[in-house]
Amino acid sequence: MVRPLKNMEEVAVIGGGLAGLSAALHGARLGRLVTLFEGSGLYGGLVATVDEVDGLGVAGHHSGQAVAMHLLEQAKKQGVQVVEWPVVRVELGERIALTTEDGKTCHPEAVIVASGAGLRRLGVPGEEKFTGRGVSRCATCDGGFYRGRDVAVIGTGDAAVTEALVLAKTSRTVTMVCRSPIKAKPIYVDRLAARDNVRFAWDSEVVEVMGENSVAGLRLRNVRTGNESTLEVAGVFPFIGVEPNAAFLPPGLLNNDGTVRADASTASTDPRLFAAGAVREGYGGNVAQAMAEGIAAAEAAAKLLAGRG
Repeated sequence: MVRPLKNMEEVAVIGGGLAGLSAALHGARLGRLVTLFEGSGLYGGLVATVDEVDGLGVAGHHSGQAVAMHLLEQAKKQGVQVVEWPVVRVELGERIALTTEDGKTCHPEAVIVASGAGLRRLGVPGEEKFTGRGVSRCATCDGGFYRGRDVAVIGTGDAAVTEALVLAKTSRTVTMVCRSPIKAKPIYVDRLAARDNVRFAWDSEVVEVMGENSVAGLRLRNVRTGNESTLEVAGVFPFIGVEPNAAFLPPGLLNNDGTVRADASTASTDPRLFAAGAVREGYGGNVAQAMAEGIAAAEAAAKLLAGRG
């Protein structure tokens, strides 16, 4: 019996982070025709810059990039099509219409949104000016430029602490600028405490990134007293939280914080669209959870399409 020709984008997965890659791979293994859209070329998303990924449940040292490239390779072997153009609009009419930045539109039967989140910016003078000239968001990528020099990490969460740990291996000093107490996992805090070249600027926020041709320091404000001070550093690594990447979706699908409203099955308020990972409401920030949600979304999408015959 000849298999009838199918829509070549039965399932569209938006985002090549670990949630999206897991969804695409699993969807293809379930026999669905899957197209993965990743516009940045940074497979793995924010995790791609992590030197060692915790929480995978497997032994050994695994970088975020290595995990992502393994999933991508396996997905391609399963027949997943990869489109390296950003998705700029998803319309949920009688037929789903997904439009990419190059102006092409496709009509998948189901969409899995796994577009993740982007790092929130400081929003202070000097940040944009010195991006790439002292302001960085990847210690693994750029830490070598600051070997033997003083740097600052802004933030108190897991991402900030893990970046500080990477930088502490090569930089002379790492100052963590903390508006509030450290919120990272205890295992990361213990590792940080073991480093004798890590300093802390407590109750502090960045007012300005200073310099001429490159970063020379930070102007800080104490949030309790209002007093300002100067910290001399050559590199600044801000990790003050993330914002969901969901501007391409209809506003009716989103919460006030920009996350996609979704139930326990990952289905959104439109039953043809599913959400997984950091773009989804209630995401806990764990890598294993992101991958599990991607798999769950693929299962839900496959079930939806199977129900349509």
